[in-house]
Amino acid sequence: MQDIKKIMGWIFASTCVLYVLTFLRSAYVISRDSALLTPRNLFFTLVFEVVVATTTAVAAWTILGKTPTAKVWGIAASLMYILIFLRPIVLSLRSVWLHHAGALVIGIVGLITFLLRDEHPPSCKAQQ
Repeated sequence: MQDIKKIMGWIFASTCVLYVLTFLRSAYVISRDSALLTPRNLFFTLVFEVVVATTTAVAAWTILGKTPTAKVWGIAASLMYILIFLRPIVLSLRSVWLHHAGALVIGIVGLITFLLRDEHPPSCKAQQ
């Protein structure tokens, strides 16, 4: 189970980098064309990208650093993947939703991984 968590941590780290780059590109495109500067674009594009990047960054940091809050942040990042899948559906971008099916799979695998209890092997003292 620890190997899966470590892999999920690296997936979250790569997603953070991807969404930071996506945010920079989106901010550039929106700033170049003032017609794109709408509240909907600002909220559903820029804010969403910042939230995904931040959540996945903290999740990767805590998972790879094996901190006590890694489970909570892993669940939060996994839920972000489900939101990545749902976002085109909510915004009525029907032609794009299949492109995010991988995000749904990663979100479900992450939720299963982080919601399951860690089974620790019995210690040497318990066997004596």
